[in-house]
Amino acid sequence: MLVKVNDKATSAFMQQIRRRLSILERPLGTARGEGKSYIYANFNPKYAQYALTILRTFYNFCLPYNSWDKVKATPAQRLGIADKQFTMKDIIYFK
Repeated sequence: MLVKVNDKATSAFMQQIRRRLSILERPLGTARGEGKSYIYANFNPKYAQYALTILRTFYNFCLPYNSWDKVKATPAQRLGIADKQFTMKDIIYFK
């Protein structure tokens, strides 16, 4: 059982965060080497937390994926928390 343990799910979630949230983007080094440039990142911890909560909800309830048993389901469905795949409208309007 220990041989089959991996961190693919965690790694996939972290990649989604990196790809989808520019607010958490790392600073770029300037061409002259004078310091850091935050041209793409307008980091504010309050809004970063909001964005992470929205992305986590989307990832867990709206975004299905194929797993090892070839069943397309969301993580919430796999855990038994949800019985269907939700849309963003369902979540925003509490349907």
